Amino acid sequence: MNKALNPSAELASAIGTAPNLASGLSQTTPLAFVENFSTQNSVHTLVGPITRAHFITPTPHQTKPQENFSLKYKEYKTASEATLEAALKQAEPANLLEQMRYVLSNGGKRVRPVLTMLACGAVGGNPFYAAMGGVVIEVLHNFTLVHDDIMDEAPLRRGLPTIHTKWNCSTAILSGDAMMAFAYKLLLKHYALNPRFIECADLVTRAILEVCEGQVSDMEFQDRAEVSMPEYITMIEKKTARMLELCATLGTVLGNGSARELAALKTFARSIGIAFQILDDVLDATATAPEFGKTLGGDIIEGKKTFLVVHALENRHALSASDNALLEEFIDNKGLPRERVSEMVHFFERNHALEAARDAVELYTKRAHQALETLPAGEHRTMLHQFSTMLLQRCS
Repeated sequence: MNKALNPSAELASAIGTAPNLASGLSQTTPLAFVENFSTQNSVHTLVGPITRAHFITPTPHQTKPQENFSLKYKEYKTASEATLEAALKQAEPANLLEQMRYVLSNGGKRVRPVLTMLACGAVGGNPFYAAMGGVVIEVLHNFTLVHDDIMDEAPLRRGLPTIHTKWNCSTAILSGDAMMAFAYKLLLKHYALNPRFIECADLVTRAILEVCEGQVSDMEFQDRAEVSMPEYITMIEKKTARMLELCATLGTVLGNGSARELAALKTFARSIGIAFQILDDVLDATATAPEFGKTLGGDIIEGKKTFLVVHALENRHALSASDNALLEEFIDNKGLPRERVSEMVHFFERNHALEAARDAVELYTKRAHQALETLPAGEHRTMLHQFSTMLLQRCS
Protein backbone atom coordinates (compact mmCIF):
# COMPACT_ATOMS: atom_id res chain seq x y z
CA MET A 1 0.00 0.00 0.00
CA ASN A 2 1.16 3.51 -0.71
CA LYS A 3 3.05 4.95 2.26
CA ALA A 4 0.76 7.96 2.19
CA LEU A 5 -2.13 5.76 3.25
CA ASN A 6 -0.57 3.05 5.40
CA PRO A 7 -0.60 3.95 9.12
CA SER A 8 2.57 3.32 11.08
CA ALA A 9 2.30 0.75 13.86
CA GLU A 10 3.60 3.11 16.55
CA LEU A 11 1.08 5.83 15.77
CA ALA A 12 -1.73 3.35 15.31
CA SER A 13 -1.13 2.03 18.80
CA ALA A 14 -0.70 5.51 20.25
CA ILE A 15 -3.82 7.14 18.84
CA GLY A 16 -5.85 4.19 17.64
CA THR A 17 -7.16 3.70 14.12
CA ALA A 18 -10.72 3.31 12.95
CA PRO A 19 -11.22 -0.18 11.50
CA ASN A 20 -14.51 0.84 9.96
CA LEU A 21 -12.73 3.49 7.91
CA ALA A 22 -9.80 1.33 6.93
CA SER A 23 -11.75 -1.81 6.15
CA GLY A 24 -12.52 -2.39 2.52
CA LEU A 25 -9.69 -0.13 1.38
CA SER A 26 -7.82 -2.38 -0.99
CA GLN A 27 -4.58 -1.66 -2.77
CA THR A 28 -6.47 -0.76 -5.92
CA THR A 29 -9.18 1.41 -4.37
CA PRO A 30 -9.48 4.53 -6.54
CA LEU A 31 -9.52 7.78 -4.58
CA ALA A 32 -10.81 10.74 -6.55
CA PHE A 33 -9.37 14.00 -5.29
CA VAL A 34 -9.77 16.79 -7.81
CA GLU A 35 -10.15 17.22 -11.53
CA ASN A 36 -7.11 16.90 -13.79
CA PHE A 37 -5.28 20.12 -14.32
CA SER A 38 -2.34 21.12 -16.43
CA THR A 39 0.65 23.39 -16.29
CA GLN A 40 2.81 24.51 -19.15
CA ASN A 41 4.87 21.34 -19.43
CA SER A 42 2.95 18.55 -17.76
CA VAL A 43 -0.40 17.24 -16.63
CA HIS A 44 -0.96 16.76 -12.90
CA THR A 45 -3.44 14.04 -12.04
CA LEU A 46 -4.66 13.61 -8.50
CA VAL A 47 -6.92 10.72 -9.45
CA GLY A 48 -5.78 7.13 -9.53
CA PRO A 49 -5.20 3.90 -7.64
CA ILE A 50 -3.35 4.34 -4.38
CA THR A 51 -0.70 1.80 -5.36
CA ARG A 52 1.07 4.20 -7.69
CA ALA A 53 2.22 7.80 -7.53
CA HIS A 54 -0.35 10.34 -8.56
CA PHE A 55 2.26 12.61 -10.07
CA ILE A 56 5.81 12.17 -11.30
CA THR A 57 8.01 15.05 -12.32
CA PRO A 58 11.67 15.05 -13.40
CA THR A 59 14.14 16.73 -11.09
CA PRO A 60 15.61 19.82 -12.78
CA HIS A 61 19.18 19.29 -13.88
CA GLN A 62 22.10 21.67 -13.53
CA THR A 63 20.33 24.08 -11.21
CA LYS A 64 21.68 25.74 -8.11
CA PRO A 65 19.99 24.81 -4.79
CA GLN A 66 18.12 28.12 -4.56
CA GLU A 67 17.01 27.88 -8.18
CA ASN A 68 15.80 24.34 -7.60
CA PHE A 69 13.88 25.49 -4.52
CA SER A 70 12.24 28.29 -6.49
CA LEU A 71 11.23 25.90 -9.26
CA LYS A 72 9.81 23.34 -6.84
CA TYR A 73 8.05 26.01 -4.80
CA LYS A 74 6.44 27.34 -7.95
CA GLU A 75 5.41 23.82 -8.93
CA TYR A 76 3.81 23.12 -5.55
CA LYS A 77 2.15 26.53 -5.48
CA THR A 78 0.72 25.88 -8.95
CA ALA A 79 -0.63 22.53 -7.77
CA SER A 80 -2.21 24.22 -4.73
CA GLU A 81 -3.81 26.94 -6.84
CA ALA A 82 -5.21 24.43 -9.31
CA THR A 83 -6.51 22.17 -6.55
CA LEU A 84 -8.20 25.14 -4.87
CA GLU A 85 -9.72 26.30 -8.15
CA ALA A 86 -11.11 22.84 -8.85
CA ALA A 87 -12.59 22.70 -5.35
CA LEU A 88 -14.21 26.12 -5.70
CA LYS A 89 -16.07 24.96 -8.80
CA GLN A 90 -18.26 22.90 -6.51
CA ALA A 91 -18.28 25.24 -3.52
CA GLU A 92 -21.45 26.02 -1.63
CA PRO A 93 -23.44 28.07 -0.76
CA ALA A 94 -23.73 29.70 -4.17
CA ASN A 95 -24.81 33.07 -2.79
CA LEU A 96 -21.55 33.40 -0.84
CA LEU A 97 -19.26 32.01 -3.52
CA GLU A 98 -18.31 35.47 -4.80
CA GLN A 99 -17.10 36.52 -1.37
CA MET A 100 -15.25 33.23 -0.80
CA ARG A 101 -13.52 33.55 -4.17
CA TYR A 102 -12.64 37.17 -3.39
CA VAL A 103 -10.78 36.12 -0.26
CA LEU A 104 -9.21 32.90 -1.55
CA SER A 105 -8.07 34.31 -4.91
CA ASN A 106 -5.76 36.79 -3.22
CA GLY A 107 -3.55 34.22 -1.58
CA GLY A 108 -0.01 35.48 -2.08
CA LYS A 109 2.67 32.79 -1.79
CA ARG A 110 0.32 30.02 -0.60
CA VAL A 111 2.74 29.35 2.23
CA ARG A 112 0.44 26.95 4.06
CA PRO A 113 -0.46 24.58 1.22
CA VAL A 114 3.17 24.41 0.11
CA LEU A 115 4.31 23.66 3.67
CA THR A 116 1.75 20.85 3.90
CA MET A 117 3.09 19.31 0.69
CA LEU A 118 6.71 19.70 1.79
CA ALA A 119 6.03 17.99 5.13
CA CYS A 120 4.37 15.08 3.35
CA GLY A 121 7.35 14.72 1.02
CA ALA A 122 9.84 15.02 3.89
CA VAL A 123 8.48 11.83 5.51
CA GLY A 124 8.46 9.88 2.25
CA GLY A 125 4.89 10.52 1.14
CA ASN A 126 3.62 11.87 -2.16
CA PRO A 127 3.47 15.68 -1.84
CA PHE A 128 0.67 15.93 -4.38
CA TYR A 129 -1.51 13.63 -2.32
CA ALA A 130 -1.34 16.31 0.39
CA ALA A 131 -2.27 19.17 -1.96
CA MET A 132 -5.93 19.02 -1.00
CA GLY A 133 -4.95 18.89 2.68
CA GLY A 134 -3.03 22.10 2.13
CA VAL A 135 -6.07 23.65 0.47
CA VAL A 136 -8.21 22.68 3.47
CA ILE A 137 -5.81 24.59 5.73
CA GLU A 138 -5.65 27.54 3.32
CA VAL A 139 -9.44 27.84 3.41
CA LEU A 140 -9.46 27.58 7.22
CA HIS A 141 -6.67 30.13 7.54
CA ASN A 142 -8.58 32.61 5.39
CA PHE A 143 -11.74 31.96 7.38
CA THR A 144 -9.88 33.09 10.52
CA LEU A 145 -8.57 36.18 8.71
CA VAL A 146 -12.08 37.23 7.65
CA HIS A 147 -13.24 37.17 11.26
CA ASP A 148 -10.00 38.74 12.54
CA ASP A 149 -10.46 41.66 10.15
CA ILE A 150 -13.98 42.26 11.48
CA MET A 151 -12.76 42.28 15.08
CA ASP A 152 -9.79 44.50 14.22
CA GLU A 153 -11.90 46.74 11.95
CA ALA A 154 -9.13 46.35 9.38
CA PRO A 155 -9.86 48.09 6.05
CA LEU A 156 -7.25 46.19 4.04
CA ARG A 157 -6.00 42.63 3.68
CA ARG A 158 -3.15 41.93 1.25
CA GLY A 159 -3.64 45.36 -0.26
CA LEU A 160 -7.35 44.92 -1.04
CA PRO A 161 -10.48 45.98 0.87
CA THR A 162 -11.56 43.41 3.46
CA ILE A 163 -14.90 41.62 2.99
CA HIS A 164 -16.69 43.60 5.69
CA THR A 165 -15.45 46.80 4.03
CA LYS A 166 -16.37 45.78 0.48
CA TRP A 167 -19.71 44.22 1.48
CA ASN A 168 -20.78 44.39 5.15
CA CYS A 169 -20.10 42.71 8.49
CA SER A 170 -23.00 40.28 8.28
CA THR A 171 -21.88 39.04 4.88
CA ALA A 172 -18.31 38.73 6.13
CA ILE A 173 -19.34 36.67 9.16
CA LEU A 174 -21.44 34.33 7.04
CA SER A 175 -18.67 34.02 4.45
CA GLY A 176 -16.22 32.99 7.15
CA ASP A 177 -18.66 30.46 8.55
CA ALA A 178 -19.23 29.02 5.08
CA MET A 179 -15.48 28.73 4.50
CA MET A 180 -15.03 26.69 7.66
CA ALA A 181 -17.82 24.32 6.64
CA PHE A 182 -16.41 24.14 3.11
CA ALA A 183 -12.98 23.16 4.48
CA TYR A 184 -14.44 20.33 6.54
CA LYS A 185 -16.42 19.15 3.53
CA LEU A 186 -13.22 18.95 1.48
CA LEU A 187 -11.42 17.08 4.24
CA LEU A 188 -14.21 14.54 4.53
CA LYS A 189 -14.71 14.13 0.79
CA HIS A 190 -11.08 13.58 -0.10
CA TYR A 191 -9.57 11.79 2.89
CA ALA A 192 -12.39 9.86 4.59
CA LEU A 193 -10.97 6.54 3.34
CA ASN A 194 -7.51 7.29 4.68
CA PRO A 195 -6.88 4.90 7.63
CA ARG A 196 -5.61 7.89 9.63
CA PHE A 197 -8.59 10.10 8.82
CA ILE A 198 -9.70 10.45 12.45
CA GLU A 199 -6.23 11.71 13.32
CA CYS A 200 -6.46 14.21 10.45
CA ALA A 201 -9.86 15.47 11.59
CA ASP A 202 -8.66 15.73 15.19
CA LEU A 203 -5.63 17.79 14.14
CA VAL A 204 -7.80 20.21 12.18
CA THR A 205 -10.41 20.60 14.92
CA ARG A 206 -7.88 21.14 17.69
CA ALA A 207 -6.05 23.73 15.59
CA ILE A 208 -9.20 25.78 15.00
CA LEU A 209 -10.02 25.76 18.72
CA GLU A 210 -6.51 26.92 19.64
CA VAL A 211 -6.55 29.67 17.02
CA CYS A 212 -9.78 30.95 18.58
CA GLU A 213 -8.18 30.76 22.02
CA GLY A 214 -5.18 32.71 20.77
CA GLN A 215 -7.39 35.38 19.25
CA VAL A 216 -9.29 35.81 22.52
CA SER A 217 -5.98 36.22 24.38
CA ASP A 218 -4.83 38.81 21.85
CA MET A 219 -8.01 40.81 22.44
CA GLU A 220 -7.77 40.45 26.24
CA PHE A 221 -4.19 41.73 26.18
CA GLN A 222 -5.42 45.06 24.82
CA ASP A 223 -7.30 45.65 28.08
CA ARG A 224 -4.36 44.74 30.30
CA ALA A 225 -1.66 47.12 31.43
CA GLU A 226 0.96 44.37 31.75
CA VAL A 227 1.68 41.38 29.52
CA SER A 228 4.74 39.19 29.99
CA MET A 229 6.85 37.81 27.16
CA PRO A 230 5.93 34.17 27.98
CA GLU A 231 2.26 35.14 27.77
CA TYR A 232 2.84 36.82 24.44
CA ILE A 233 4.70 33.80 23.03
CA THR A 234 1.92 31.46 24.18
CA MET A 235 -0.64 33.69 22.50
CA ILE A 236 1.11 33.76 19.12
CA GLU A 237 1.78 30.02 19.34
CA LYS A 238 -1.97 29.57 19.27
CA LYS A 239 -3.08 32.45 17.07
CA THR A 240 -0.44 32.22 14.32
CA ALA A 241 1.96 29.31 14.75
CA ARG A 242 -0.78 26.77 15.38
CA MET A 243 -2.05 26.95 11.80
CA LEU A 244 1.45 26.47 10.39
CA GLU A 245 1.90 23.61 12.84
CA LEU A 246 -1.28 22.09 11.42
CA CYS A 247 0.24 22.25 7.93
CA ALA A 248 3.28 20.27 9.05
CA THR A 249 1.39 17.73 11.15
CA LEU A 250 -1.39 17.12 8.63
CA GLY A 251 1.20 16.77 5.86
CA THR A 252 3.13 14.32 8.03
CA VAL A 253 0.05 12.20 8.73
CA LEU A 254 -0.98 12.21 5.06
CA GLY A 255 2.57 11.08 4.25
CA ASN A 256 2.24 8.39 6.95
CA GLY A 257 5.09 9.80 9.00
CA SER A 258 6.27 8.26 12.26
CA ALA A 259 5.77 9.73 15.74
CA ARG A 260 9.39 10.94 15.71
CA GLU A 261 8.92 12.67 12.37
CA LEU A 262 5.66 14.19 13.57
CA ALA A 263 7.35 15.64 16.64
CA ALA A 264 10.21 17.10 14.60
CA LEU A 265 7.98 18.74 12.03
CA LYS A 266 5.67 20.03 14.74
CA THR A 267 8.61 21.77 16.43
CA PHE A 268 9.82 23.06 13.09
CA ALA A 269 6.50 24.59 12.12
CA ARG A 270 5.75 26.01 15.56
CA SER A 271 9.15 27.72 15.60
CA ILE A 272 8.80 29.29 12.18
CA GLY A 273 5.23 30.28 13.07
CA ILE A 274 6.45 32.21 16.09
CA ALA A 275 9.19 33.79 14.00
CA PHE A 276 6.65 34.67 11.33
CA GLN A 277 4.42 36.52 13.79
CA ILE A 278 7.28 38.43 15.37
CA LEU A 279 8.28 39.47 11.86
CA ASP A 280 4.72 40.60 11.28
CA ASP A 281 5.00 42.80 14.37
CA VAL A 282 8.20 44.32 12.99
CA LEU A 283 6.81 44.84 9.51
CA ASP A 284 3.67 46.51 10.83
CA ALA A 285 5.90 49.26 12.17
CA THR A 286 8.65 49.41 9.54
CA ALA A 287 7.54 48.16 6.11
CA THR A 288 6.31 50.32 3.27
CA ALA A 289 2.66 50.00 2.31
CA PRO A 290 3.08 48.32 -1.11
CA GLU A 291 5.26 45.52 0.25
CA PHE A 292 3.15 44.84 3.32
CA GLY A 293 -0.37 45.15 1.96
CA LYS A 294 -1.83 46.33 5.29
CA THR A 295 -2.43 49.60 7.10
CA LEU A 296 1.00 50.63 8.37
CA GLY A 297 1.21 51.07 12.10
CA GLY A 298 -2.15 49.36 12.55
CA ASP A 299 -0.96 47.58 15.68
CA ILE A 300 0.19 50.87 17.18
CA ILE A 301 -3.10 52.59 16.38
CA GLU A 302 -5.10 49.70 17.84
CA GLY A 303 -2.94 49.48 20.97
CA LYS A 304 -1.96 45.85 20.42
CA LYS A 305 0.53 44.19 22.76
CA THR A 306 3.00 43.10 20.09
CA PHE A 307 6.49 41.73 20.73
CA LEU A 308 7.78 45.31 20.52
CA VAL A 309 5.39 46.62 23.19
CA VAL A 310 5.90 43.63 25.50
CA HIS A 311 9.67 44.03 25.21
CA ALA A 312 9.33 47.68 26.21
CA LEU A 313 7.07 46.75 29.14
CA GLU A 314 9.56 44.19 30.43
CA ASN A 315 12.40 46.73 30.17
CA ARG A 316 10.61 49.85 31.32
CA HIS A 317 13.01 50.18 34.26
CA ALA A 318 15.67 51.11 31.71
CA LEU A 319 13.52 53.67 29.85
CA SER A 320 14.00 57.40 30.15
CA ALA A 321 11.31 59.44 31.88
CA SER A 322 9.97 60.72 28.56
CA ASP A 323 9.89 57.25 27.03
CA ASN A 324 8.15 55.85 30.10
CA ALA A 325 5.54 58.60 29.72
CA LEU A 326 5.03 57.71 26.04
CA LEU A 327 4.63 54.03 26.86
CA GLU A 328 2.19 54.87 29.64
CA GLU A 329 0.17 57.02 27.25
CA PHE A 330 0.09 54.19 24.71
CA ILE A 331 -1.18 51.74 27.34
CA ASP A 332 -3.73 54.08 28.95
CA ASN A 333 -5.20 55.23 25.62
CA LYS A 334 -5.02 51.75 24.07
CA GLY A 335 -3.00 53.03 21.16
CA LEU A 336 -1.92 56.26 19.53
CA PRO A 337 -3.43 58.26 16.66
CA ARG A 338 -2.13 57.66 13.15
CA GLU A 339 -0.07 60.86 13.10
CA ARG A 340 1.97 59.60 16.07
CA VAL A 341 2.85 56.17 14.69
CA SER A 342 6.34 57.31 13.67
CA GLU A 343 6.91 58.58 17.22
CA MET A 344 6.24 55.09 18.56
CA VAL A 345 8.45 53.48 15.91
CA HIS A 346 11.35 55.73 16.95
CA PHE A 347 10.65 54.72 20.55
CA PHE A 348 11.02 51.05 19.56
CA GLU A 349 14.28 51.82 17.75
CA ARG A 350 15.78 53.80 20.64
CA ASN A 351 15.02 51.13 23.16
CA HIS A 352 16.23 48.19 21.07
CA ALA A 353 12.81 46.55 20.73
CA LEU A 354 13.21 46.17 16.97
CA GLU A 355 16.67 44.72 17.43
CA ALA A 356 15.38 42.25 20.02
CA ALA A 357 12.55 41.23 17.71
CA ARG A 358 14.92 40.50 14.84
CA ASP A 359 17.14 38.51 17.20
CA ALA A 360 14.11 36.50 18.31
CA VAL A 361 13.21 35.78 14.67
CA GLU A 362 16.72 34.44 14.10
CA LEU A 363 16.59 32.36 17.30
CA TYR A 364 13.30 30.67 16.45
CA THR A 365 14.40 30.09 12.86
CA LYS A 366 17.56 28.35 14.11
CA ARG A 367 15.40 26.24 16.40
CA ALA A 368 13.32 25.25 13.38
CA HIS A 369 16.46 24.27 11.45
CA GLN A 370 17.68 22.13 14.35
CA ALA A 371 14.39 20.24 14.43
CA LEU A 372 14.85 19.33 10.78
CA GLU A 373 18.13 17.56 11.53
CA THR A 374 16.22 14.59 12.97
CA LEU A 375 14.52 13.97 9.61
CA PRO A 376 16.04 11.80 6.88
CA ALA A 377 18.31 13.83 4.60
CA GLY A 378 16.79 14.54 1.23
CA GLU A 379 15.32 17.07 -1.15
CA HIS A 380 12.28 17.92 0.94
CA ARG A 381 14.23 18.38 4.17
CA THR A 382 16.49 20.80 2.29
CA MET A 383 13.46 22.59 0.91
CA LEU A 384 11.95 22.96 4.38
CA HIS A 385 15.19 24.60 5.51
CA GLN A 386 15.03 26.97 2.54
CA PHE A 387 11.34 27.54 3.21
CA SER A 388 12.04 28.87 6.71
CA THR A 389 14.86 31.03 5.36
CA MET A 390 12.44 32.48 2.83
CA LEU A 391 10.15 33.55 5.67
CA LEU A 392 13.08 35.10 7.54
CA GLN A 393 13.96 37.19 4.51
CA ARG A 394 10.68 39.09 4.94
CA CYS A 395 12.56 41.02 7.62
CA SER A 396 15.10 42.46 5.20
